[in-house]
Amino acid sequence: MRNPFLFLPAFLVGGMLCLGLARPAWASPGLVHATPAAGQNVNAGTVSIRLDFNAVIDPFHTRLVLLGPSGVPQLLLASPKDDEQQEIAVDVPLGTPGDYVLQWRAGGRASGVSHGSVPFHVVAPAGH
Repeated sequence: MRNPFLFLPAFLVGGMLCLGLARPAWASPGLVHATPAAGQNVNAGTVSIRLDFNAVIDPFHTRLVLLGPSGVPQLLLASPKDDEQQEIAVDVPLGTPGDYVLQWRAGGRASGVSHGSVPFHVVAPAGH
């Protein structure tokens, strides 16, 4: 008579593989495109900030913080801008030239949270 538990390791490995294959559906949202792009120079004035993600984001778990030349963090109130809720955008008045860093945190629906930063430069318009 064969041992009925002989196949248990194979079933466990198979189950773990199935869970591993399903994992991308639970992946955290990843940044696909940012405006302004990392390292980009933008003119002082109203700057349109837009982040596109590869998954639906949960606005309650998504935050944008802007650090400017003064070093004082500014919380930006951004909301999803498309029906699929994969894009957030906000217009920000930036009159002071210098280095800026947009720090973002995006939470997905029924998934984890991802984060990153996008550095860019605000320059005075030509002729000023």
